[in-house]
Amino acid sequence: MRIIFALLVLGLATAGALAQSREDIVVTGGPALRFMEHGKDASHDFYWFNFIDGSTIRLKELKDAAKPGELVTWLVYEPGYASRAKELGMDLLSQIQAKATQLGVTLVYFHTKAELVSYLNRGHDRDQMKIASFDYFGHSNKACFLFDYSNMIDSMSVNYLHVRDLGLIDSDVLAKDATCKSWGCHSGEMYSQWWKSHFDVAMIGAIGKTDFSKGGEPVLSNSDGKWVQ
Repeated sequence: MRIIFALLVLGLATAGALAQSREDIVVTGGPALRFMEHGKDASHDFYWFNFIDGSTIRLKELKDAAKPGELVTWLVYEPGYASRAKELGMDLLSQIQAKATQLGVTLVYFHTKAELVSYLNRGHDRDQMKIASFDYFGHSNKACFLFDYSNMIDSMSVNYLHVRDLGLIDSDVLAKDATCKSWGCHSGEMYSQWWKSHFDVAMIGAIGKTDFSKGGEPVLSNSDGKWVQ
């Protein structure tokens, strides 16, 4: 009986540990090239680090609050930083890795929408490890996360996650109490609604533009902007 009781207790403890296995995810899009943006009245990404800065602040918050069994993962669009590094003549990727190491978070580079979707679906066993939080830092419009805006083509993006692409992500990857936020421009005007419809989990997004230029967490650009779900 003692053996049976011990096995029962062990089984309950194991089940509890599995139930507590969660992952916080921060996704960071790439910066525009200065070659593409130079001379524009509304020029983007004077500083290559602006999305990284906001991301690392959020990552530290998540890491400090992480419970046992909860992972903190940083997904970064590598091609955008590789091309900006070439333009600047600097090793930006090693600086990003150093930030991840300093924070004690797992750094995962993605190169395509398919790789990002694959990680969200199968980076871990999502039956056992749900996504506890999701944050996006990068360029966006109301319908897309724009990972390479003005990086490969002037004022355009060819690598993006459109609202219609949300159907590629399994609808149950998020924990029911997950917190989600897009820190990019205009996400609250459409993306948040599609996100909620697909995952049955709210996403905070901006009405209007957001400003990353001053460092730290981005802020709303205009007085009539607001955060909505």
